[in-house]
Amino acid sequence: MALIGAQNESKKDVNTRTAQLVQLLTEIGPDIPEISRRLGQFKESVRYRYKEKIVNRGFAVQAAVDHEKFGLKRIIFVVDFAPLYKEYATAILTAMHELAYISSFAKTLPDGLFVVNASVPIEHSESFLQFINLLSQKGLFSVKKVLPFDWFRVQPMRAEFHDFDTGRWDFDWSSSASVGHTGADYLPSQRTRFDYTDLLIIKELQVDANQSLVEISEKLKIGYKKLAWHYASHVLGNHLIKSYRVNWMGTRYDYKLEKALHRKHRYLAVDLLIPDISEYERMELMAKTNGVPFLWGEACGKHYFAEFAFPVDAITEAFQHLENIIAPVRDRARYYIMDITNALSFSICYQGYDQSEKKWMFNAPELVSRFDNLILKIKEGSG
Repeated sequence: MALIGAQNESKKDVNTRTAQLVQLLTEIGPDIPEISRRLGQFKESVRYRYKEKIVNRGFAVQAAVDHEKFGLKRIIFVVDFAPLYKEYATAILTAMHELAYISSFAKTLPDGLFVVNASVPIEHSESFLQFINLLSQKGLFSVKKVLPFDWFRVQPMRAEFHDFDTGRWDFDWSSSASVGHTGADYLPSQRTRFDYTDLLIIKELQVDANQSLVEISEKLKIGYKKLAWHYASHVLGNHLIKSYRVNWMGTRYDYKLEKALHRKHRYLAVDLLIPDISEYERMELMAKTNGVPFLWGEACGKHYFAEFAFPVDAITEAFQHLENIIAPVRDRARYYIMDITNALSFSICYQGYDQSEKKWMFNAPELVSRFDNLILKIKEGSG
């Protein structure tokens, strides 16, 4: 019995050390020497644990952008593609990433709508909304809802509730886990200086934060000294990266295979949208949503948005919790069951930044012309 107790204690200790590692990964990224220094542990031990418990388990580590520092405003809209264009919906929304600041999208179940996130330059937000409405008028899709937000943030992994050996979560739904995690005092960042090289660096770190500056330099064909200066002076100096996501849901895009990879049947993704909230309602909502470790992302302002990924073996408890969240705002709240096998997330839309003009661009007439041609080709192909 004593031996079994010692083994269990040892496993618990290892998991605790892994949770500490994840917390620092979230703050500073996969800087193993610095993490080792902060933990007071050997670099070899930390590097082994990182590879064994994080990398080899399929948890991608990705930079989370501070959208507000780039002057980007989150706009979320829900659309229903017209029957003629439904089979092209994924391709159309993917094209809209490079052309019109789409940052992610996912199909809903069972109604087949699409919840689309865009990070749009504040100065072009009105033009963007007009563009979406124009696509609706042209019959590409019907807009069910469109809401602007003041800020968006990625939620850090609550690793203390995760067993990195079994891949299971141990969370007491009846506990008050929101202590210290209410998020109600969160304030958005102020816009700061950046340039095109900064965007390219961040784009690479969003794809895979394990890349070294040498690897990024070779990939981008930018001299190492120039790249390192931009990274130190701008990316780190101006805190353009808010945090790092340890992608515990297991969704990632394999750029070599050119294919989105998902862990099926592990999590149920749920998006919650609540328009027209008061300050008191915002604080109450954030206290409740931030109280569980399954909050994936969050946006707020005049409206509220939350992305959850609930373990499938806790669905009943999850929906009981969701019922509690929306109870005070039930008349306005709408939640969507998301199909993560029909979802994509993108890196920052560096294509929209004009390097010579040093500003974000949004050429609405050109975009409309492109989509007119696209609609025409689809109609011809289906005729």
